[in-house]
Amino acid sequence: MLLAGCAPLNVPGSPVPLPAANTPGKPWSAERAAVVIQVNAARAELGLDPLAYDTTLERVGDAHCATLLEEGGDGHFSLSGVAPYLRYLLVGGSGFHRENIGSYSSTARVDAGQLEHVLRRSINRMLDEVPPQDGHRRSLLDPWVTHIGVGLAVQGGEVRMAHELATEVTERWLGPPAVAMPRAAVALEGRLVRPWRPAAVEVLWDKLPHALTDSEARAIRSYGYPPRRAMFNANQPEGESGSQPRIAPFTADGSGGFSFRWSTGPHEGVEIVLLWARYANNRELVPVAASATVVTGTAGLPPELECWRALRLGPTPP
Repeated sequence: MLLAGCAPLNVPGSPVPLPAANTPGKPWSAERAAVVIQVNAARAELGLDPLAYDTTLERVGDAHCATLLEEGGDGHFSLSGVAPYLRYLLVGGSGFHRENIGSYSSTARVDAGQLEHVLRRSINRMLDEVPPQDGHRRSLLDPWVTHIGVGLAVQGGEVRMAHELATEVTERWLGPPAVAMPRAAVALEGRLVRPWRPAAVEVLWDKLPHALTDSEARAIRSYGYPPRRAMFNANQPEGESGSQPRIAPFTADGSGGFSFRWSTGPHEGVEIVLLWARYANNRELVPVAASATVVTGTAGLPPELECWRALRLGPTPP
């Protein structure tokens, strides 16, 4: 077994949603549920809240795993070069995302009775990791993660599994457009569930994804978010003082509401906005939400990104 990877709000004591029963085009519900139960049992041993199931995360994971099998890959990146967090945000996610990938290869066919055992072994190996090579374990046992989706693809003796994980604590979210021209005026606003308090936004910037060779894709065994372009603290005015009033680009109120208005970058690329917040009186800043705006001169998405945007409302029926 080869492992590749890095890394509604749950209410304690409430039922945790699990994957729905098998439906046409959506197999392995029992195996997905077993993954969630195993992960939540490990979290319970540490006193952590269980993860709720998210079908958007599952949809992202299924599509990526299917692509990996088709291309013979086993990591976070397919040959298209689209990063995990960007796939999730384009499909419609709005949380702070991270991903684990498990890969299994055998000359013998993996049947339905063996799949759960293969997945359980993979998770055990992740949970047994030790620092500093413990990215999978830290992702699964992150105290701020709230949701999980399990992506799966199986063909013959090949299995690919994705743990798509996210911190999702917004009760209202109106994100910016998925694609915009350079220097376009854009905005996002929303509200966090209590007792979360919005504190800052960070604008990240990266080049447009580019195609990877097979060796380049296999060489990426971990990943991170792109570099920072700017950061804004809540209710801090920006700009010149004088006759014109200074305006705070990012505002937040005492009930968890927030609003951010800005202009996209001057060049083509991908702009990620991270929302940072504090839980109750905890001083730690935690990334709890994100948006993605692809900046192009035509205000159109490249094909390698459009295919992920097309999954926003779910897979196309067979």
